[in-house]
Amino acid sequence: MIEQVNRPVSVAIVGNPNVGKSVLFNAITGASQTIGNWCGKTTDVCTLAVHYENRELHFTDLPGIYGFGGHSPEEILVNDFLRDEPPDVVMVVLDVMNLERGLYLLLETLERYSKVMVVLNKVDVAREKDIAVYHDRLEAELQVPVLPEIIKGRLNPRELFATLIDMADSLTVLRTHSIRYAEAIERQLIERKDSVVDSRFGSARWVLLKQLDASDDALQTEIISTRYKLAEDVAARVMARRSSGETLSDRIDRWVLHPVLGGPLMLLTFGLVFYLTFTISRPASEWLSENFDLFGIWLDAVMSERGVPSLLAGMLVDGVIKGVGAAVGFLPQMALFFLFYTLIQDSGYMVRVVFLADRVMSALGMNGKTFLPLVLGCSCNVNGVLASRILSSPYDRTVAILISSYAPCPARLGVMVYLVSAFFASTAATFVMLALLGISLGLMVVVAYIVSLFISRSGEGSFIMELPSYQSPTLFGLVKSASMLTMSFIRRIRNVIIAASILMWILSTFPLGAFEDSYIVAIGKVLEPVGQIIGLSWQLIVALLFGIAAKESVLSSLGIIYHAAQDSGNLAEILTHNISPLTAFTFLLVYMIYTPCVTTLITMYHETRDWRIVLYGAAGSFILALVLGGIAFQVGRLIF
Repeated sequence: MIEQVNRPVSVAIVGNPNVGKSVLFNAITGASQTIGNWCGKTTDVCTLAVHYENRELHFTDLPGIYGFGGHSPEEILVNDFLRDEPPDVVMVVLDVMNLERGLYLLLETLERYSKVMVVLNKVDVAREKDIAVYHDRLEAELQVPVLPEIIKGRLNPRELFATLIDMADSLTVLRTHSIRYAEAIERQLIERKDSVVDSRFGSARWVLLKQLDASDDALQTEIISTRYKLAEDVAARVMARRSSGETLSDRIDRWVLHPVLGGPLMLLTFGLVFYLTFTISRPASEWLSENFDLFGIWLDAVMSERGVPSLLAGMLVDGVIKGVGAAVGFLPQMALFFLFYTLIQDSGYMVRVVFLADRVMSALGMNGKTFLPLVLGCSCNVNGVLASRILSSPYDRTVAILISSYAPCPARLGVMVYLVSAFFASTAATFVMLALLGISLGLMVVVAYIVSLFISRSGEGSFIMELPSYQSPTLFGLVKSASMLTMSFIRRIRNVIIAASILMWILSTFPLGAFEDSYIVAIGKVLEPVGQIIGLSWQLIVALLFGIAAKESVLSSLGIIYHAAQDSGNLAEILTHNISPLTAFTFLLVYMIYTPCVTTLITMYHETRDWRIVLYGAAGSFILALVLGGIAFQVGRLIF
């Protein structure tokens, strides 16, 4: 009995995509897992322990599903987990704004498991839309504990934990919920009732239903239709709409999702983001760069007074300080951009961007869901490659893996924003950034078309889009998310850029003597013919070479190379004196397109186990970068 009382309680949280499971999971466990407003954000299993009154509860956040069909990667993952780690209690999260769809999953869960509780989510949204959901009626209807939210993502903790522990410790074998199906189905269930021996999958009746579901399309249709009809009946009895007026989200979406105006409004939104980023962050960036230079001068003087060896002082000042200072120079732009990006994402607008992109991608023969890895690829190309797991079709997955490397990650965006800000005024800089991102999107379409020539499109997955209501993100949440993204970049400075800066300093210093005789100049002269094709100097080509290891090291490499030949002035001033705006644009175009970083290439192999795809991704982007860079430079020379 002591073992029964003290053992941990395992709770599996299931629900439809975008139902708010991660919000609830974070609130219960205190986790800081990333939360998104689009389907497929939680693609892996996450389990965390919570202690309550000397009892340990293990909560597992599972990917969003619509049923236990086992067709999509999410359904397969959930079924595998529930089979291998049978939970004590299954917590089903229902979105009251989409109650019928959620009730379908709940009804199947009740058929599969005996210990199930329900959480009603987004009650506050329903209240705003004058929709009443009577949780006590739902509890009585299905004979299952139902807990409504108190506020967004918050439940009564004492009631929640007490309910879970009581259900887990109950020695009474509860009967699973039974739906009455057509006579033909019920007859076959009776005939096969003794054939189920493995209880890990769930109740015997549910296992038999899955067997019938898989064996006959007509029976499958009948089973699904019966569940949906019951879900519709239950929803009608437990909820009531007091008014049918248009909501604020509906009014906004009339403009945002307009077939003609939606696209221009999206461009205007992101254009405004870039304009504000350039305008507001420019003074802070200049101040930070200047003070880093002054700190380097001060440190050099201090070490000289104290007799520090000149080589060590040179490595610290000309290597670490100037290399890291060049990268830190665009921290203000990145921090501000991340703040605006988080606002767009958390408000619910980002899912509208995906919806608008689906129209274009569908017209081009691509699944709109492919756009989701691209969105995640903007946080890191590695994340974009990993997010391809949400796609069920091999064709869709291959397309997503190859084109996600063209999504500008924070490192590339940071370098691009810094250089664009240095060479162009705010208004012109905004149009340059939008042009670069437009070229990036166009290349994704081209690459997807090329993939379609070699891989059959058969088996492409469908795209089910959820449009949640708009939300008002809190200032704390926005600052926290933007700070986490910025700190992630700072950690990369510590881990990657310092090492790259020291290596670049060594190459630009040795053999001792004139800079023109250093190893870095020798390497640059070898690569110079490649640069001449696209109008780039050897310094820019060498910086691109170092960027293959880590994209953010490009700016630190430029800082060391140009500072080695010209000691005074901050990097932005030095670059504008040595590089024309046309060359800068060509460099940015090549930088945005060319070979993904090593980490992304390794991840591509781990996800595909096919070196051919990795080779296509690396070589294809390199060739595209050379071709487009050459065209941009030659056309630019004719115009300017």
